[in-house]
Amino acid sequence: LGASSMHRWSACPGSVRLIATVPAQVSSSYAQEGTDAHAYAAWCLGAGWRPHEGHKTPKMLGGRVTDEMIEAVAVYYDYAMDAQDDGDKLLIEQRFDLSSVHPGCFGTADAVIWKPAEKLLIVVDYKHGAGIMVSPENNPQLMYYALGALIHSKLPAERVRMVIVQPRGNGDSIKEWEIDA
Repeated sequence: LGASSMHRWSACPGSVRLIATVPAQVSSSYAQEGTDAHAYAAWCLGAGWRPHEGHKTPKMLGGRVTDEMIEAVAVYYDYAMDAQDDGDKLLIEQRFDLSSVHPGCFGTADAVIWKPAEKLLIVVDYKHGAGIMVSPENNPQLMYYALGALIHSKLPAERVRMVIVQPRGNGDSIKEWEIDA
């Protein structure tokens, strides 16, 4: 019961059992590009290296980092770095287990920023896709990540800001929605 399929299984719980009977599907080139962009973004944040042309890229990605990917990931990197102040904590690819809420629930948040001075938890979801814009407002996947980050971190957050960074979409690349924890 992962976060990326929450829109489906939360609306139709029976779909979980049905999907389990479907043979594994071959991943599309678009899905692979998104996976590669996420891996590159996590690597850049972890290394503290802003994406730019000509800099070293992780061996695991070989030649799959394109100029367009570098430009898009740089928007995400800049948001994550600029959102932090002294004393804040950045968690990259934060895995969580929500089996205490419901058995089988789990996920990985792209970036989580803890701002103790504000008691604010920022949960950032990077979307590499183009075309279909994603809104953070009442977004089941993003709220799932936020719940996972809150429960896993055990931080005394009073507010949660959920952020979609989608540089290749049509419109604003960064959209935020904030709620009480």
